[in-house]
Amino acid sequence: MSSDPTLWMLVFSNIFVFVIGGSLTYYGFRAQRRVGKPNLKYATLGFGFVTLSTIAEVIYSPAVIGIYNISGSSLLILYTIESLLIGLGLASIYYSVRGS
Repeated sequence: MSSDPTLWMLVFSNIFVFVIGGSLTYYGFRAQRRVGKPNLKYATLGFGFVTLSTIAEVIYSPAVIGIYNISGSSLLILYTIESLLIGLGLASIYYSVRGS
């Protein structure tokens, strides 16, 4: 693994997003169970999808830097998966906010 500072910035930023997103997902779940409103369930689901998208980014970002040997089509699939997870998450959060 490279000791390039850019790679470490990528790693730490992804960890930060994962921790914050995981916390929002956890607290959204707790709030939904406590209050029982269905729109909180969709907010929790949305935060979960956005948080899961960081896993796809962790896989393809080192490939872009050149650490992993992933082909162009595999990289495109990973980009698509990340975009779909973010899109689903944001749509779910939108539905949650719009429905309240």
